[in-house]
Amino acid sequence: MSVKTVKKPPRTKLYLTILIMVLFLIGSIYQTEATLTKLISGTPEIFKFIAEMFPPDWQFFADIWKPMAETLQMSIIGTIVGALFAYPMALLAARNVNTTPWLFYPARLLMNLCRTIPDLLYAAIFAVLVGFGPTAGTLALIFFTFGILSKLSYESTEAIDPGPLEAMTAVGANKLKLIRFGVIPQVAPTYLAHLLYTFEVSIRASAILGLVGAGGIGLLLKNSLDLFRYDQACAIVIYTLIVVVIIDLISTRFRSFLLKGSAKPVSASRSKSYMIIGWLVVIALLIWSFTGLKLTGFQPTTWILTKAMFKGLTHPDWAYVYIPEGEDLIRSLLETLSISYLGNFVSAIVCLPFAFWAASNLSRRRAVSGSGKLFLSVVRTIPEIIMALIFIKAVGPGAFAGVMALGLHSVGMLGKLYAEAIENMDMGPTEAMTAVGANVWQKMAFAIVPQVIPDFISYTLFRFEINVRSATLLGVIGAGGIGTPLVFAINARQWPRVGIIIIGIIITVSIIDYISATLRKRIV
Repeated sequence: MSVKTVKKPPRTKLYLTILIMVLFLIGSIYQTEATLTKLISGTPEIFKFIAEMFPPDWQFFADIWKPMAETLQMSIIGTIVGALFAYPMALLAARNVNTTPWLFYPARLLMNLCRTIPDLLYAAIFAVLVGFGPTAGTLALIFFTFGILSKLSYESTEAIDPGPLEAMTAVGANKLKLIRFGVIPQVAPTYLAHLLYTFEVSIRASAILGLVGAGGIGLLLKNSLDLFRYDQACAIVIYTLIVVVIIDLISTRFRSFLLKGSAKPVSASRSKSYMIIGWLVVIALLIWSFTGLKLTGFQPTTWILTKAMFKGLTHPDWAYVYIPEGEDLIRSLLETLSISYLGNFVSAIVCLPFAFWAASNLSRRRAVSGSGKLFLSVVRTIPEIIMALIFIKAVGPGAFAGVMALGLHSVGMLGKLYAEAIENMDMGPTEAMTAVGANVWQKMAFAIVPQVIPDFISYTLFRFEINVRSATLLGVIGAGGIGTPLVFAINARQWPRVGIIIIGIIITVSIIDYISATLRKRIV
């Protein structure tokens, strides 16, 4: 029996990848004019701004609960209505359910288009069409939910066990029976878990839609910021933080139950009772939302504006793609990508210690990991817009403020994902090294890092996709990127300019999504 020599894979690709990443990093730093000196010199302004926010105006809490209720109602309606349209579209997009190319290709195209357009852009457009208020925000959240949930649902549908479908097909079951008895029972728990996750995201999104006049707590926040009442803004952020953290905790518990099941066996009768209670809760929330939310119909000018917008969007301003002597689409998109890339890099580095702090399997005391999880939850609850305002005070308007806002906000998101990757790793190698007297750094280098690196890279790429979308929004308050000319064009009703910017965003986000998804499939 001969022993084969295992050759190490060539390192050329690795070195080339690192070189490309470094070049992108240098280019992003240059494009955003990010310097540590500028940040350090502006730090006193950050503390000054924070000092203006404290103490919060506690008496203002009495004025917050109604807009917060409106935010919750917008999120409930937007999530549930969007979900009703999302799953039929997911079935059309799933190859194992729909084998007709002329149906699933358009379905996937529609899903991708809805998913690439940021929520704040939906809100800004609907605010123009139907007027300021919760109607615009609710419509924006419906499209936003549809885009996210339809993609998650079709991916989980394609991953189901094909055995039941093949067996039912063999006995002549039609398509409706295949879906009813072969698909839905398999995807229902995952779909409901994704629905709860989307509701969490919608709550965070709806909290800032008011910045473009789409109702909810964001509108109150905008008014406080416009009046320089930062103490009121602080009270709004704290109130929102408490509500979102509570919803996160409840949603996380329910998602864990749906995906992992109960530790104790549940009888069929009790399971049916839980289902009935769940439906009653959903119906009650919908009744509360529809009766409590002041939804307005379309305005007399809506049809005129819609025709003008459609004409402009279908006849985009191609001249804006490249303007040699000034701002254009290409420069703005490059700035947006630079903000996203550099912000993602900053968050991936900064969140590492917090991820290990929040990992429950690396600490003997639950209070330690629990405090880490709470910290990350607080960080990711604060909107990027608020963080951008803080950094604008420090480094001035522009891309650098967007980088820092995106980087700090992503610490909460990436830190949570990293911590989950650490908690899911095999503890055997770590325990074995502990038994032979290895120190902390040795266990970290040889037992922990090799296991979690693939997940870390995958999550970082996934977060980069999200940050590209988020970076398009920061221009609303002057934090650089494509958002600034986009908002100006919407407010000025320059629909051809809006059209070419949306096309640029869709193409850019789609390319980034494709590259990221391809890399993640190879890594994981």
